[in-house]
Amino acid sequence: MKQPYLDTSLVVKLLVSEPLSDNVLAFLQDRRLAVPYTKLIEIETVNTLFAKAFRKEMTRSQLKQCQNLIGDFLKQGRFFRPVLSLDDVAAEALKTLPGITGSTGCRTLDLMHVASAKLLGWREFVSTDKRQLQAAETARLKPVDLTTWTPPALS
Repeated sequence: MKQPYLDTSLVVKLLVSEPLSDNVLAFLQDRRLAVPYTKLIEIETVNTLFAKAFRKEMTRSQLKQCQNLIGDFLKQGRFFRPVLSLDDVAAEALKTLPGITGSTGCRTLDLMHVASAKLLGWREFVSTDKRQLQAAETARLKPVDLTTWTPPALS
């Protein structure tokens, strides 16, 4: 099965119990896939976790547990690090910006994720963010909306 690109919010849902966390886990189990953990996803994930601690949505102990879980997932191969230069991501984002942001109004980080998926040569883009999915579709990626995704029926 080909590797899809997962939006950062889905990676966070694997670390913190949130609405749709079960959908993300089911999607990955159905496809028997590891999670791409690029530098962009890492920055956004770790920042999100620290922001949750700042807002008192999690304790410092829970934050540390999440950080340890990331390390464990990397060691276990559940997360993997695709080789991708942030300079290349920025260049691709700038190149595609007029066509994508001009027609969808997507945010900078969303555009950078779409650019990352394109640079990696991955065709599917998985998210729950409608605007980001529209941006992915505009970039000729196949959007997969996990708010509506259901596992295939067992044969």
